[in-house]
Parts: sequence; structure tokens; C-alpha cells
Amino acid sequence: MSDAELDELAAFLESDATGEECMDLSMLHGFLTAIHIGPVKPEPAAWLAQVWGENGQQPQFATPALKIRIEDLILRLYNQLDDEISSEPPAYTPLVYVDEESGTDIAQQWCYGFTLGTAMAPEAWQPAMDDDEIAQLLAPIFDCADDEAREAMSSDGENLAEFEHELAAALTDIVPVLHAFWLARVPVVPHRLSNRRLH
Repeated sequence: MSDAELDELAAFLESDATGEECMDLSMLHGFLTAIHIGPVKPEPAAWLAQVWGENGQQPQFATPALKIRIEDLILRLYNQLDDEISSEPPAYTPLVYVDEESGTDIAQQWCYGFTLGTAMAPEAWQPAMDDDEIAQLLAPIFDCADDEAREAMSSDGENLAEFEHELAAALTDIVPVLHAFWLARVPVVPHRLSNRRLH
């Protein structure tokens, strides 16, 4: 996807056409990452509903054409993940925001989206939680997304801005390891999506 297309999708997600619970672009990227690399693949219609909000909210598309356009951009973002993670070597890069003053990456939204992705199939993700090595990789992601964990880290003197910046850089290596973990346990099937899969 081009930068212009990513900007178009980001603008819609944050527009008045969507509700307050709608994911932003970074959160969506983390969410789709978890779904793509995870042990089960929910139907697109099921996870797309979560993009707009957890309580059944729906965006107000100005035209049917706009609905098709936005859904196509989301599915193309998913397919881009497939290309990046499946390439050799993996070329995965998380979409995270950057603090304009400090230049540091902000990973919290991405991490929150990732946790929502794992929550689509919590029982299926349990083997990863039970594996000591993989659990150590997942722990900072979940801590970054969790307000109580963040407060505890801050109380312990952890610089959250530095923590998020370092985590964002580490995700380029963490995500392929998580992907490999599940590939070793779940049969590999092609999983590129088209807009007709939404209906």
C-alpha cells in the first residue's frame, strides 16, 4: 500500500464517520498482525466488526462505494502483512506513531490492537502463553497495552517512552518468531483475502 492509501485509511478511521471505539491505524495494524500470525483465522466479517468497536458500532459510510473502498484498503493492509511476514527474510515493520518532539516510537496503540487480536481466540493462543520463551516475547506487548502494568512500570522508575520505543524496534524480530511458533504447530494454508470474503 502507498503512503497516500495508508493516510486515506487512517483519516477515515479517525473521522466523524466512525464511533469513539473505532481502531486507529496503528491499533488496526497490531490487531491484524495478531490475527494473521495466530493459530486460528477468524472469518473476515467477524474481525472486521471488531475494527469499528466492541459493542456492535458501524461506521456511517457516505456511499456504498466508500464502504467498498475502505474495506478493500483494510484487506489490502492484511495482505501486505502476509507479504512482509512470509518473505525471506521477513520484512515486517509495525505501523506505530512517532512523538514529534522526541522522535520516539509510540507502541501502545499497536500493542492494544495486538491484544484485541489474540482475544478473538484466547483458548487457541494459550499454548503460546504457556511456552516460557514465547511468553517472554508476549509479556512486553501485553504490558505496554495494559494501564495497570504501565502504572507499575512507571512507579518502578521505568521510562515508558523509552520502553515503547525499544519495543517498537524489537517487534520487527518478535513478530516473525511468533509466526514461526504457530507455523510449527498449525498447518500452513494460503490466507490472502479479497473483498468478497467479507460477506
